[in-house]
Amino acid sequence: MSKSHTPVIVRGTCVKLAGAGFTLLELLVAITVLSIVSMIAWRGLDSLVATRERLEPEVDEVRSLLTTFGQMERDLTQVTNPAFLGLTTSPLNVRVVDGGQLIELARVASPVVDRATEVQTVFYRVVDGTLMRQATPPLPAFDRANAENFETARLLRNVQSMSVRVWQVPTGWVSPFESDANQETQQTQAPPTVPGAPAAPQPARTAPPGVEVTLLRTDGKIFRRVFLVGA
Repeated sequence: MSKSHTPVIVRGTCVKLAGAGFTLLELLVAITVLSIVSMIAWRGLDSLVATRERLEPEVDEVRSLLTTFGQMERDLTQVTNPAFLGLTTSPLNVRVVDGGQLIELARVASPVVDRATEVQTVFYRVVDGTLMRQATPPLPAFDRANAENFETARLLRNVQSMSVRVWQVPTGWVSPFESDANQETQQTQAPPTVPGAPAAPQPARTAPPGVEVTLLRTDGKIFRRVFLVGA
């Protein structure tokens, strides 16, 4: 007896696929939105780069000013006592050289291990539109004759002039030349000595307690800083 095979018919169902793609209008809208976002991002980046390029020179100027005034502060705070060096003049002097003011100071040099305390002479002046710092090598004793052997550092460019005022008690801020004349007058007005007695030693001229330095730039900007001396 043979087995019979009954065919089985499977009826298929029709499935409708919805949302299988984007329409042309949707693609155009998406491309437009992406273009707008890209343009906004590009404008923002371009503005950032332009701002950075504009601020970089100003940042360099601020950095140079901070370095300059910071170096001045370190030098002036290390101005030594004139009695320590056996000076008969002030360890801080302002002179006129080539029509501009020059700061000359005697300071304690940076300490070095296994070496005695040393001193050096430092000069600040404007040369060809640049503020220069010139310093002699550290020496165990003050030697004004060695003041021509110095190292030069260019601190700040585009400087038209430098002017200095000193603090004088109880007057206040005065020209350094007025301060010098006042100290010389006070020394010449010392009380007379007893006949036959040895002349009293002249006291060393001390440095002013404060100094005001004003820098005039070639673009007309003025920068002013006040420093304590020997603080």
